[in-house]
Amino acid sequence: MLGLHGRRRPGSGETFWQFRRYQPTDSASLIDWRQSAKSQHVYVREQEWETSQNIWMWCDQSQSMDFRSNAELNTKQGCSRLLLLALAVLLLRGGERVGLLGSNGRMLKGIGALPRMVEILASNLGQPHLGGLPEKRKVSRGSQVVFISDFLEPLSLLEERIRWYSGQGQRGLLLQVLDPAEMTLPYSGRARFRGLEGEEETVIGQVEKVRADYGKRMLRHIDGLTEMAHRLGWSFVSHKTDSPPQTALLALYLALSQEVD
Repeated sequence: MLGLHGRRRPGSGETFWQFRRYQPTDSASLIDWRQSAKSQHVYVREQEWETSQNIWMWCDQSQSMDFRSNAELNTKQGCSRLLLLALAVLLLRGGERVGLLGSNGRMLKGIGALPRMVEILASNLGQPHLGGLPEKRKVSRGSQVVFISDFLEPLSLLEERIRWYSGQGQRGLLLQVLDPAEMTLPYSGRARFRGLEGEEETVIGQVEKVRADYGKRMLRHIDGLTEMAHRLGWSFVSHKTDSPPQTALLALYLALSQEVD
């Protein structure tokens, strides 16, 4: 689980690790008298060494994340920020140190840091990196990074960025957030599509004729994204904005728990 993590070796911590025979160099306060009473030998109780993790998170701030296919759904941006904040709450409560890439800020620790986290998010992550990829920022080796985006950028660009962070000694997790319409193209007849980032308009005479090919192309992109993440030793979680956020949050939590075990 997340929080203070056992390192499978003796040290300072609150979790019991093992009993071992008393040695002359041990403090008498370490003796476990109950265990010693069961044997002819004196035993000391060792705790497992525990430490907290550094986790850096990034949320795509590009304009394409403002898309939603109908007014009843949250935007991809709104959903991403909600999941980022909810994950940050779990991490901070668990004793982790959390930082936001793109905020020019330091790592936050403890649930008391949550208001500062909300403040940074409310101010659009301080100085947002407006591209669809996280900035290259050197963080301490052994940190984990969580990237949240629709990841509709070319896979080659994303792979270059992941390889850069891996080369700095980081492991990571990708959370892809998509609107359901981006998966199924549920329109019919003549449709005009306008990009949110200044792209030229695209007019399709009969959407039904391109729906199947579009769906196959989108699935190939997601399969490629999944394969790339796993090949580079990262975790991958997908989420649609019409699905309960708790489902994605649980998947994120479990994926991070496996990474730190």
